[in-house]
Amino acid sequence: MAQSSRDAIGALRLGSGYAQILNLTATQDISSSHLDISDGAVPQTLTVTRIPYEGSLLTFSDRNSVGWRVSAGYFRQKDEFNIGAPNGQAGSITGKWSAFSATGGLFLKSKLGYGFTFEPGVDFSVARLLNDASYAGVATGLKPVLDGPLFNWHENAWLITPNAALEWSANLAPAQKLTVRGHIAWSWISSFDESDPLLRFRQTAGSWSVQSTYSAPVGVQLLGRPLNYVIDAGYGGFFGPNRDALGFSKLANVGGGFELPLSRDNAQSKRLRVGAAYLFGPHVKGWTVSLDLTY
Repeated sequence: MAQSSRDAIGALRLGSGYAQILNLTATQDISSSHLDISDGAVPQTLTVTRIPYEGSLLTFSDRNSVGWRVSAGYFRQKDEFNIGAPNGQAGSITGKWSAFSATGGLFLKSKLGYGFTFEPGVDFSVARLLNDASYAGVATGLKPVLDGPLFNWHENAWLITPNAALEWSANLAPAQKLTVRGHIAWSWISSFDESDPLLRFRQTAGSWSVQSTYSAPVGVQLLGRPLNYVIDAGYGGFFGPNRDALGFSKLANVGGGFELPLSRDNAQSKRLRVGAAYLFGPHVKGWTVSLDLTY
């Protein structure tokens, strides 16, 4: 019975879903967000939090430079599965999936002219994915079979992600700026140090996004700095054979916020931006609140 159950769980090939969780946690195309997914019999809710930072490493000329970036990511999803028995007794399994990632990378920033900037790069990530589950009622009898391959487990993984971005920026009027940025990434993801051999996987996953941002002066100052309002709109998602593994593959966003230059004397300095957006797509909706440092 136990071996046949393990064979059935192995046939589900859950590694594709685990890889997509790590792809969502570690890569930048879908920002920090709270998502409700309605594809499937059991609605799912997941939360992604990502904290990025980047800086300049080398400057070759006024057009070409090399930058570095780091980020930390966190993913959380909780589901409850109701279990029934022929004698009318009931039970449930409550499972929580968590993922943590740390990413570092390098990128080349090349100004092509006419407002275009090309940014190829590569990122390296390490991540940890784990499941914690509790059993209630008649479901407690399933614990010896399901613990290990399906619930109450952990594993680590590495990700190698070459990526590229193309950005166009234009000043439409004094202090009014429009930016459109496209990004694409492809990740090789491989697990290691699995608590159960059935958890082992080696997968690939792709992500993409197109984001537009318009900023203009509000007409007031805050902390002695000119305050801008920001309007954002974008579209992104996953591609590749496992693009639907999380129950959705495309996601749009519409939102806005405000930004301030960090320097009182230089309006073109790094800017602190706070914003919020509504997220929606086939079988998915949600929201995001962000605090960003832009360049």
